[in-house]
Amino acid sequence: MLVETHGMRRRLSAIMSADVAGYSALMAADEEGTLARLTAHREELIEPAIAEHGGRIVKLMGDGLLVEFPSVVEAVRAGVDIQRLGAERNEVVADDHQIVFRIGINQGDVIIDGDDIYGDDVNIAARLQERAAPGGICISERVHSDIRGKIDVAIDDLGDQELKNIPEPVRVYRVLMGPDDGTAMRLGQARRFPRRGMALATVSLLVILVAAAGAWFWQSTPQIVQIGLLDQPKPSIAVLPFANLSNDPKEEYFSDGITNDIITDLSKFDDLLVIASNAVRGYKGKNISVEEVSRKLGVRYVLEGSVQRANDKVRINAQLVDGASGRHLWAERYNENIEDIFELQDKITRNIVGTLAVRLTDAERKRTLSQPTIDLRAYDLAMRGRQLLTRKQRGANFEARKLFRLAMKRDNEYANAYTWLGHTYMDAVFYGWTGTPGADLERARELAQKTIAIDNGSAPGHALMANIFLQYRKYDLALVELERAVALNPNDAGTYFHQGLVLTWSGHPDGAILAFETAQRFDPVVNPVRSTLLGLAYYLKRQYDDTIASLASVVVQNPDYEFSHVILAATYGQMGRQQEAIRASQEVRRLNPFFSVEEFRKRSLFQDPKNAMRLAEGLRKAGLD
Repeated sequence: MLVETHGMRRRLSAIMSADVAGYSALMAADEEGTLARLTAHREELIEPAIAEHGGRIVKLMGDGLLVEFPSVVEAVRAGVDIQRLGAERNEVVADDHQIVFRIGINQGDVIIDGDDIYGDDVNIAARLQERAAPGGICISERVHSDIRGKIDVAIDDLGDQELKNIPEPVRVYRVLMGPDDGTAMRLGQARRFPRRGMALATVSLLVILVAAAGAWFWQSTPQIVQIGLLDQPKPSIAVLPFANLSNDPKEEYFSDGITNDIITDLSKFDDLLVIASNAVRGYKGKNISVEEVSRKLGVRYVLEGSVQRANDKVRINAQLVDGASGRHLWAERYNENIEDIFELQDKITRNIVGTLAVRLTDAERKRTLSQPTIDLRAYDLAMRGRQLLTRKQRGANFEARKLFRLAMKRDNEYANAYTWLGHTYMDAVFYGWTGTPGADLERARELAQKTIAIDNGSAPGHALMANIFLQYRKYDLALVELERAVALNPNDAGTYFHQGLVLTWSGHPDGAILAFETAQRFDPVVNPVRSTLLGLAYYLKRQYDDTIASLASVVVQNPDYEFSHVILAATYGQMGRQQEAIRASQEVRRLNPFFSVEEFRKRSLFQDPKNAMRLAEGLRKAGLD
């Protein structure tokens, strides 16, 4: 229904905004082919789906389009059809040739001007589209309210979010495309530098925290860089996620917690190379052979098992397999009271290291056999909190915070609970879930100090403290904390990752490159943040070809990660490759129209101002002044 107010015509509409993910990279690789595929995609798939659901294309905008629907239900149905049919179409298309859309849908009052539409609600749809993952759909709260119970899709609440140039926070929801939907992970990967109330220094640190924590919690099979651990003199092992055999799916947190604890225990041994939990998480629930896991991860041995919990009893099955031959080296079944869970973990760890003939030092034995808490209920609460913390959602973060506090209340000497509570405050700052970022960072510092005061042998506590020191630009103190964390847990990819981060910003690129490469040995999952920082380290060494090589896959697989385009633009600028520099600069402007070279320089974490100036120099040469 049209309404005229103050000479302008208005009507209530559902608005869809869509664009192609990674379009610039596709065009750079193959302009004519990309344009032909995009045209075919529109004509054969998108336009029929829009017409079928009663929509009209308001306008085409290069790789994007704006669509109006009279019904919000039909708008979402059209979006689901477009994404599902697009995924089917791409099954037979090479990864670097796929046309994949991101879609945002809002409902509201629009201004009519001929065939065009305007208004805040149109802008919100465009911003929602920017938050959607490739192949995904993000919707507003108004849309969610209207489609509830009318469309057979699951919805994930992403919480209130600040959208660019939108004055008030908007509650954002994600449409789950199916049981194997992995867009939640990719949405997390596409984080940009927040602009409100935070300096780039804070963001640089916290982006790494998200990455190191597995912000990249992949729900699909992880992309792996073959790292050749099979050729190492030390035995290498991957611990697959233990299956949850309990009747209650809510017990998933318990089997995940057992898996993570075993990985942590094994990581404390100098004579073992242990793959990080990030790298194996993507194999959870997948039917894949041990031999294939061994080959993909480049490890010799694989541990797999299951957990079944019922009342006060727990049953754990574990088996160690030689990945090269498929031969079972050791297997055991444990049936014990739940109170003996720490003893069970110790038995499994000791059996593994004994079977692999790993030498145990007294320090390693003490670290491994020490119990995190004497209160099983506190341990259970903390494991629930850890699972919630991995979701990277506002509501889950605050709920995790409550659980960690309850665990601390039951056992005020539970060191890890203080560390994990500290990470809830760090995440709150990064994701913009707090109006007092400075106070929350200070709270995280206090919690890290408390962790170390309780247990000076806590590697996670020292790593958290290192991140705090980096935030305050105390580089030497940060490196001391990281060295301590490495000594306590020599297989932790995140600790080496943070070493590389501090060494990069403090002007030691050679050490940074070594640290990043070491992190990759233990966590071979392709990580856009790690690759970008590695590229920055090469930039500081003026090894520009290596910078480009580090960033090549990042800009294709994570086209909305702004920092990678910034480093790439500066690199091409320094090399005098003006066309590539312009393309990279355009990507930066697409993601952040208000990007300022001077602001970026002032807020960078470089200890030496000359490094900040040289990065700014490259950006200006790329046309980003």
